[in-house]
Amino acid sequence: MVTRKVLMTLGLLATAAVVNAVSVPLNPVVPAAVASTSSVPVDISAGSMEYIKAREVIVASGNVVIRSGEEELRADSVTLNVKTQEAQASGNVVFTRGRTVWKGNALNYNFSTGAWKTGEFDSYYDPFFVTAKSSYRTNETEYVLNGAVITTCTNAAPHRHYTLSCRRIRLVPGEKLTGSGAVVRMGRVPVFYLPWVYRSLSDRSVGFSAEAGYRNRMGAFLLTSTKYWMSPVFRGITQVDYRSERGPAAGQEVGWLLDRDAGHGKLYGYYAADSGAKEDYDGVDRENVDEGRYRIGVSHQQNLGSRDYFLLDATYLSDEFLLEDFFDSDYRASFQPQNHATLTHRGEGLTMGLSAYKRLNDFYTTVERLPEGFLDINRMQVGDSDLYYESRNSISFLNKAFSEEDGSEDYSAGRLDTSHKLYYPTRHFGFLNLIPRTGYRATYYSETVEWSTATQTVAVATTNLTTVTQTNTTRVARDLGSDVRSLFELGLEASFRAFKVLSNEENMFGSGLRHVVEPYANYTFIPEPNLTPENLYEFDSIDRLDENNTIRFGARNRYQTRRDGRVDDIMDLDLFATYDLEAEDDPISEVGLNSEFSFSKSFQVFMDGLYDTVEGDLRSFNSRARYRGDRWNTSIEHRYRNEDSNLLGADLEFAPNKNWAFGLYDRYEFETSQLEEQGVYLTRMLDCMGIRVGGSYLPGYTRDDGTEREDDYRATVQMWLTAFPNIRFGSAPRN
Repeated sequence: MVTRKVLMTLGLLATAAVVNAVSVPLNPVVPAAVASTSSVPVDISAGSMEYIKAREVIVASGNVVIRSGEEELRADSVTLNVKTQEAQASGNVVFTRGRTVWKGNALNYNFSTGAWKTGEFDSYYDPFFVTAKSSYRTNETEYVLNGAVITTCTNAAPHRHYTLSCRRIRLVPGEKLTGSGAVVRMGRVPVFYLPWVYRSLSDRSVGFSAEAGYRNRMGAFLLTSTKYWMSPVFRGITQVDYRSERGPAAGQEVGWLLDRDAGHGKLYGYYAADSGAKEDYDGVDRENVDEGRYRIGVSHQQNLGSRDYFLLDATYLSDEFLLEDFFDSDYRASFQPQNHATLTHRGEGLTMGLSAYKRLNDFYTTVERLPEGFLDINRMQVGDSDLYYESRNSISFLNKAFSEEDGSEDYSAGRLDTSHKLYYPTRHFGFLNLIPRTGYRATYYSETVEWSTATQTVAVATTNLTTVTQTNTTRVARDLGSDVRSLFELGLEASFRAFKVLSNEENMFGSGLRHVVEPYANYTFIPEPNLTPENLYEFDSIDRLDENNTIRFGARNRYQTRRDGRVDDIMDLDLFATYDLEAEDDPISEVGLNSEFSFSKSFQVFMDGLYDTVEGDLRSFNSRARYRGDRWNTSIEHRYRNEDSNLLGADLEFAPNKNWAFGLYDRYEFETSQLEEQGVYLTRMLDCMGIRVGGSYLPGYTRDDGTEREDDYRATVQMWLTAFPNIRFGSAPRN
């Protein structure tokens, strides 16, 4: 085929019988509905072309290619009306516009109005592959697809892993998709029905995931989670679960996104018809737990301007064991929901606001703040002087509400706390930074107290021959009325920085090596206040403030190198200690460290700890090492809390290629000398879906009360869609 381009007017076309290629500036009479649409030249190339003057059409055949702007139409044959700009294409038709690709056997398309009508076809609208029985275009941007089937799988039908079929779909490429009568199929099996569906094509935070397996406590289970958009503002998450030993459960979340910079929130609920609610799984009496178990919650974040925002978070639970039983990851993050509302304003150098904390479930112990106002003034220069000032202020109405099981009597108090400090930064000898400070803190309490102890002997068991008694000791409070606590403070911070270039040569860490050292000391003196913690109801750390005469000193050491044109820390190590000037025997009350080692982009180590030298106890020590390579990923973590936990966890993953990955993990608790959990998993990545098969073992043990906890076995199969990374393995926080 000989191809050439000729710019012709309609008059020239009237004299042409057959041409091989033309470039046609089409300027038809445009309908009023699309009068704003501007015409662009249409380039045509084909094996042969004929202009039929009586019909004002160009008939092209043989590898026909028509281009107009970003649009391209290919077909075996095309009839183009030069007046209306309507093209009728047939045979191996391929239409491309941007990233949209459409394939079929017949297409009617108007290059001027964008009108569109087709028969059966295949198409690609990023990230979806679409087939439909027919379609038409309602305007310049919207398509209507009848009998449509969509998927992100690249396999040809009927070998697709999943599909979503709809009676009718309205599609705006790159923006949104809405459909009616939607059926989700895994392979050829229908698994989910939606009467109506909305999908944002610019946001991939939607999808479907499923987890199936077995646990001793739950039996065989299937947990499903489907995320979808209902409109540009509202999204939904539907959870449908079944556990053979516990029964069915379902959850629904409705979220809203007012604007990415304005506000977002969600309303959610979950209900489980739990036939095993009263079972003794942990040696804890659950007789008061009903079979109908539920969680209801709401949260919202709202920006009220560039400086103001509002936060709301509230959760109501049917019982105290619900999170542990059904939402393990939420329970690990916070076993007790925080119910609060906060309105905050950030000004120039200050933060102020009003908040409220309320207990919604009486089986928790918490401090209620109804309400609490606060005003914090950040450290700021006083006029043109060398002085700097900062302040912390709050007014609170506090109530310590104890759980039903605790049995202690609730107490309340009003509290007005105001703290003010002045700093005088100075520099000496060109390197030494000295910052003396002085401060005063006054705290008004509507109630103060004097504590005493009381003992009571009660009968706990009676036999035919004897009565077993138990002596309980409790604290008894005697009200002393309102009072003001005064705290005076003097202090001095001292620090300097020094560095030395150790090498400019290449090394195993990067290019060059520099050592930076920053010694520091912070002296604090607070004389004994008129009210000590023994005279106060304790709500938080403010009520534990007492006399202090200590020096906190330490040194921060950093070794630095240059990687990829920037300076990185190989080691950042902060060692510190607290020296108590009032102590007679053990003046150094505690020592600690905070450290981070970055040996390469792939290998890092983190450590922090605190040692109590007076008691001779390690209060806490945490360490974590991780390696992330092309094929190997591994981490090991140790967390120690004195008389609480001594947990070691490790995981290892090997991915020989992008399609397969194998992993294992362990958790061992040294405090109880028991293996907490051991598990393995295998991951297979398909063209559009990920599948993970795993299992874990939780050994049984003997509890402190002599009862036995049985071994627990878990086996799971999980699936997720790779086109939507927000729905992934482990994302559903459920057991």
